[in-house]
Parts: sequence; C-alpha cells; structure tokens
Amino acid sequence: KKPFDKQEQKGGGKTGSNLITYHGGIVMTGVPVNVYVIYYGNTFLFSTPTIINTFLTDLSTAPQYNVNSTYYDSSNATVAHTFNFSPVVYNASGAPKGSLYLDTNYSQGTQIGSNDVPKIIQHSIQVSGLPADHNGVYFVLTAPDVKVSGFCTSFCAYHTTSTSIASGIHIRYALVPDPGQRCTGCDGNFAVFHQSTTPNGDQGADEMTDSIMHELSETVTDPDLKAWYTSSGAENGDLCNYTYGPTPYTPNG
Repeated sequence: KKPFDKQEQKGGGKTGSNLITYHGGIVMTGVPVNVYVIYYGNTFLFSTPTIINTFLTDLSTAPQYNVNSTYYDSSNATVAHTFNFSPVVYNASGAPKGSLYLDTNYSQGTQIGSNDVPKIIQHSIQVSGLPADHNGVYFVLTAPDVKVSGFCTSFCAYHTTSTSIASGIHIRYALVPDPGQRCTGCDGNFAVFHQSTTPNGDQGADEMTDSIMHELSETVTDPDLKAWYTSSGAENGDLCNYTYGPTPYTPNG
C-alpha cells in the first residue's frame, strides 16, 4: 500500500491504537462545506471529469459521507451530513454556485511540488473569481502529464491548510494527482485485490474518487491537523484506506 499524506504531521510512530480521539482542534462543523474542484491540465481522459463530478454529486447526500457527522468539536457541534457541490464551471454572473475551475493552461507549469499547489488555488481565485471560502474544501486534480514531486513514492494524496492563499482566511485543500496507468499502488483494486480493471474503466478517475473520499473525510474532521486522529497520527480516512463495501460492481456498469 502506498502512503497517504506527504508526511507524518502528528502522533508517534507507525504502531499504536486504532482508537481515534479528539485533540481539541477545529472541526468543520455547522453548515455543509462547499467543495471546489480545480482540474489542472488538459490531458485528462474524456471520461474523467464526468466520473468525478458524478461521484461528488452523488456522494454529497450519501450515507458514506454522512459517517463524518459523528465527529464533533469542543462545543459538541457536528460535521454536517451533506456538502455542497455543483458540477459546472464557476462564473460570477452566469454560474455563481459553480464548483469547478479549469486550469487548462498549466498556470504553474507541468512539473509541480507542494509549494505550487497553493499557487494553483490562488490563481483560480484571482483569475476566475472562484470564491476564497473559509468553509470550502478545494481539490487540485492534476492531469496525467503533470509531474508531481513525491507522488506515488511518498504519497498518493494529501490534505492540509493555508493562510497565505487569501489574506485572513484559512483555506483547506487537498492534492489528488491523476495516476493514469502509472501508479497502481495508489488503487486498492490493484494493490489489495489484484484486479486488472476498475469500476468505470478509467483507472485514473476511479483511483481519484477513492482519494477524494479519503481526503474529504479527513479534511472536514481534521482540517488543521489538530482535531481527530489516533495515537500514531492516523485520521479517519487512513483507518478505512482500501477498505470497500461488500457490494459487487459491474465494470462499466
């Protein structure tokens, strides 16, 4: 199994209890969070955005996301059982509730590191007017031709927070690269179950949906890396990594 998160941010070593406990930090409680997706690059398979946008639309009201509503903060306020996502490109006048931004011109180039991810989000806010939202979770999805430093060797995906993207606002975001056919270790179908196909026949998109669910759950329950985790630093997505439900799927069905 490939690791999630680019580094151990908290806790001790790899061993320890799987009991996840509250450590007093901020939790994204109250109204539903707003999920934004930035498609970075222009070489995604034609099917990829449709799969991801449909996944997020369906997930927003699904029981699998509702699990996060069992997490609370110091005032006993809980994470909302749904989130907001609109699968259209944001436009201040035409689609003010749109959740997408297309960075097809590779604003930070085709080779990026962790320091470039906040710049990609900042670009989407400054150029397109995508909202700088303290109640938002921003996903940067990089196209298969983008070389991401550390991807597939040090991490599969990660989430973190920044106050430098927009002045005075905590911006929570996640990086989820498209593995294409190059990183089967980030996909449970291959890494655990040794299958040669994925549910929608698009390996990149199917792995990214897995990582999106992982990082979204961790972001709303541990947005600043100070709230819910185990003694070894594992968050809720880590404890469920590559563990899927029992219902069989029909490929391309």
